Amino acid sequence: MQDLRLFLIVGLFMSGSIAEARSDRTEATRAVAQSFLHQAFVRNEFRAAYVAHAAPDFIQHNPRIGDGLEAHRAYFDAMARNEPNGDNSRWAHVFDMVLVDDDLFAVFHHTYRDAEDPGKAVIDIWRVADGRIVEHWDVIQTIPKTSLHRNGIACGIGESYEAARALGDTLARPTCGRPDPNASREETLRVIADYVAEVGRGDVRTAIERWFSADYKQHSPTIPDGAQGAIAYLEREFGRGRDLMPTAGPARVVAEGDLVLFHRLVTYPGASGPSANMDIFRVTNGRISEHWDLKQPVPKTSANTNGMW
Repeated sequence: MQDLRLFLIVGLFMSGSIAEARSDRTEATRAVAQSFLHQAFVRNEFRAAYVAHAAPDFIQHNPRIGDGLEAHRAYFDAMARNEPNGDNSRWAHVFDMVLVDDDLFAVFHHTYRDAEDPGKAVIDIWRVADGRIVEHWDVIQTIPKTSLHRNGIACGIGESYEAARALGDTLARPTCGRPDPNASREETLRVIADYVAEVGRGDVRTAIERWFSADYKQHSPTIPDGAQGAIAYLEREFGRGRDLMPTAGPARVVAEGDLVLFHRLVTYPGASGPSANMDIFRVTNGRISEHWDLKQPVPKTSANTNGMW
């Protein structure tokens, strides 16, 4: 936890020129993101979008796909062959959230291949350099049939095949809304840094009571809704002694407005290996008001050598 707090605090203190350069890079990344996402998911030209927007040798972290455009094309060609006549137009896709920060853009979305598919929830992160996508990470989780609350794994909208198909294009109107343009990225990171500091001191209950809003909403399907649900879950995870706590690697952070995403590898006691985790928090009026997460076990073998972080 301490390394994440230090990372967040360092990010809060940037000179005006550094902040201005970051803002310029963010807007350049936003232009690439908008063009790429529209071609890939609205026009349904997924492979062509990568050809148009990605570097030929881009770095891939999805363990099922090799590096570069050729490996990417081969993987999705093989996937298309599993569809009737190679046609994936039956698929339903929903944008839940789009974040852009410096040279990174991230998308939280969910998809269904047909009415029998329980669906996949996905968080993707892409890195942009010189106007091209040069790196990609993702975490993919099957949408569970049951949950400990009624909020949905995303935002409860389009969370069936039929409902997703009926929504149409959601790039312009993600189901969880756009990042609040009036919210300060720096203040959002400051709240998270202070919350992380308190959790790191070992008092989960005090941290949550101090930093979670009264109407805190939970989207992780394995955690009950509300602050008390979070307390019960995190006290089990962090309150059994240091040797039984999960251990986490460094964090990749994508933050915009009132939303912040953390990507890191986490190893849970007794697990055979690490899990690639992505958590998203919303901060409202200085309090954490909403949380989403996806987790994917890191496989022992991979089509590339880059790891999932």
